Amino acid sequence: MPKNKKILVMDDEAHIRRVIELKLKSRGYEIITAVNGEEGLELIRSQEPDAVVSDIMMPKMDGKTVCEMANEIKKTRPYLTVIMTARISPEERDWISKMTDTVFMEKPFSPAKLLEIIDNYFGIDRDGH
Repeated sequence: MPKNKKILVMDDEAHIRRVIELKLKSRGYEIITAVNGEEGLELIRSQEPDAVVSDIMMPKMDGKTVCEMANEIKKTRPYLTVIMTARISPEERDWISKMTDTVFMEKPFSPAKLLEIIDNYFGIDRDGH
């Protein structure tokens, strides 16, 4: 089981946050949540999560802006970012490949696939070891 791995889940939709939170908690991850990008960026700075799952379309500050601002933090404290959104063209996705340790998932997403991406980043197998 992943010990002491903290994951920030940023999404303005409560049901999406809850689905992700339940799936990741079932694996043993500690979860913190944010309802917008501004709150999320503050939590990245203050809570130092080991991974961030972020929607792009959020109030106050979108996921792209959060990633761009937090990319500087990753130079001294690397962590995984999973960007999720429903509607994005390949051209609009180009910026994601320029971000450190950042992957893209399309909504609707598979909670199992999300867990697999996070586990792989931490070197954890399917059994949680």
